[in-house]
Amino acid sequence: MTTAQTVAEWLIDRIRAEETLYLEEAVYLIEYEFGSEWVYDDINNSPAIQRSVLDVFRTLHGGAIQWDNAERCWTDSPRRP
Repeated sequence: MTTAQTVAEWLIDRIRAEETLYLEEAVYLIEYEFGSEWVYDDINNSPAIQRSVLDVFRTLHGGAIQWDNAERCWTDSPRRP
């Protein structure tokens, strides 16, 4: 059974592997991998990820992943030694 935790962990892994992940691509991939119940079109008819997934996502990455509002993408922050 897929949970918000499963989707959030997958999202973090994908961002870390690619270093940058655009929201539109993330929505498409989440729907493909996990089903349409995890995504929706927001009030502006833009692709979005369910709030339950994003809440877990933020908790799991603890600030290590940054959102770029202008580009509508996430980036993995540089790792410090």
